[in-house]
Amino acid sequence: MAEIALAFFVADEVDAIEIPHVLYGEWHDEHRLRRSVPKVQQFVEEVVPQYSPSDFKSHFRLSRGHVEDVMTTIGPFYWNRQHSKVPLQNSVLACLWTLSNQESYRGVADRFNITKSTVCLYLHEFCSLVTTYLSHHISWPTGQALHNSELGFRAAGFPNTVCAVDGCHIPIVKPHCENPVAYINRKQLYSVVLTGFCDSERRFCHVNVGHPGSWHDARAFRLSAVGRLLDEDPQSLVPEGMHIIGDSAYPLLPQLMRPYRDNGHLTARQRRFNQKLNVARMVIEHTFGLLKTKFRRLKCLYMKNIANISTAVTACCILHNMCLEEGEAIEVDEQVEAADNRAPHPQNQDAVLHRNQICDLF
Repeated sequence: MAEIALAFFVADEVDAIEIPHVLYGEWHDEHRLRRSVPKVQQFVEEVVPQYSPSDFKSHFRLSRGHVEDVMTTIGPFYWNRQHSKVPLQNSVLACLWTLSNQESYRGVADRFNITKSTVCLYLHEFCSLVTTYLSHHISWPTGQALHNSELGFRAAGFPNTVCAVDGCHIPIVKPHCENPVAYINRKQLYSVVLTGFCDSERRFCHVNVGHPGSWHDARAFRLSAVGRLLDEDPQSLVPEGMHIIGDSAYPLLPQLMRPYRDNGHLTARQRRFNQKLNVARMVIEHTFGLLKTKFRRLKCLYMKNIANISTAVTACCILHNMCLEEGEAIEVDEQVEAADNRAPHPQNQDAVLHRNQICDLF
């Protein structure tokens, strides 16, 4: 009998289990025995209360206080939509556990004593409610927040900076859409682009998610709300004399600084400018690393609907900011996608002049 690998699909989600070098009959017997194992009983009622505060945050990413705040905020809307008999606390903890770990949907279902399809249903609903009713945790820096961010970037060596921007690929399975091939990135994997803006404290100021993985970072940036505002009304986002910083994938604008292209003839000041800008903008790469360390589901998001994917990623970014509000320090996973910086950009003479003026300061 030929060797096979089987994959199971439930609802919109993919719970793929590859079984190489196992004959079908042997796999069937093993699978039948494994599914006969009873579900975990009273996990939320008996096991979770025994977690110390640090263990609770390690498993669910938020403190008990923040989980209670989340339940208080989304609870009324959640019950009105779901009419579910599962306690609100159980469903919220199951969703946080799902986002925070790479455990299979079947494993999460067994742990929380619910069905696998219910995990998928609750996850979509939870992420939708988080993005709707907790979106205020992601906001553009103004006032004191802008001042604090500028001080942080100044300490990193690049003054007058509002925030940093970069793109990050979120791996997904083949999506259900008209042109799934567009989501294949340069590594020949399906992904969506997360365009993130963060302040000097690694808090997201704005996120845009869902563009195909084959798109260049600059294209995704232009179609973000920030990209459009910088074209239409830049002063509403970036005060006079200040700027956003990004890598060479982004266009040079009066409000967006990028490094000088190294043609082998850069001056000493231009090289110092590049070095200081690159050191300061590393904060956004660290932010992506923190995000994927916290919410490991983003290392491969088994969803097929692009709208659900965008909502889930945005919800993780909101929860990331909530984690930082607790003052928690965690290990950074710096395995972040390197940007493709080869796309040319037309020269903006005002931006060139502004960059040269900054360069002269170094």
